[in-house]
Formats: sequence, structure tokens, C-alpha cells
Amino acid sequence: MKKRIYAVLIFFALSAAGLAVAAAEPPAQPAPAAPAATNLAAGYPAAAAQLPPLPTPPASIEDAKATAAYIAAVDAYLKASQLYIDAATNDANLIIKERNAAIENANKAVADYNAFFKIDTKK
Repeated sequence: MKKRIYAVLIFFALSAAGLAVAAAEPPAQPAPAAPAATNLAAGYPAAAAQLPPLPTPPASIEDAKATAAYIAAVDAYLKASQLYIDAATNDANLIIKERNAAIENANKAVADYNAFFKIDTKK
């Protein structure tokens, strides 16, 4: 009988010590997401750096040669813009795909952790 009483006393003493240690630890805070965080080492190329200069309209619509050159310049600008937009869309889709893969891997790590420590199992 004395052994059981000692075991219960030791159990309560260890529990109290564990609670005291847990209370002394600061609560775990999730890492705040930095609004300027990026994985792009050099940053994303700006549209202004990738596209030709904006076409400027001629002084007069009466100048057929200048008007034709302006039409051609606008057409070339629109084609270059579309290429930039398509490439940016492809880049964004790839980034989203990789982000989703990172989320899946993080969720798998948490599930493996919970399974390892049997956190999800009901007692």
C-alpha cells in the first residue's frame, strides 16, 4: 500500500513540475508572414524593363507615313505586351503549383508528426 501512495505522490510531483515548466515557456507563436518576402533572388522583371517604349502618336493624322509607323509601333507594342503577359501568367501558375506542393508537404509533415506521437488517436 505504501508503494502505491509513494507512486501517486511521485506522479503528482512530476506532473506539477511539468506544469510549472510548461507555464514558464512562452507560447509558440506562428512565424509572421513578411509582406515583402520573396523567393525570387533577383526580383521579377518589371514590364517597363521588358517592353519597348510606349509608342507616341504622330503630330497629325494627315501624315500618312507617320500614322502608318505609329500603327506598326502600337501593333509591335501589343505583341510584346502579350508575350510578357503570357510569360507572367505561366510564371504565376508555376509559382502557385510550387506553393501548393509546399502546402501539401507541410501538411504531410504535420500528419506524420501527429501519427508518430499518436496525437490523432482517441484514447
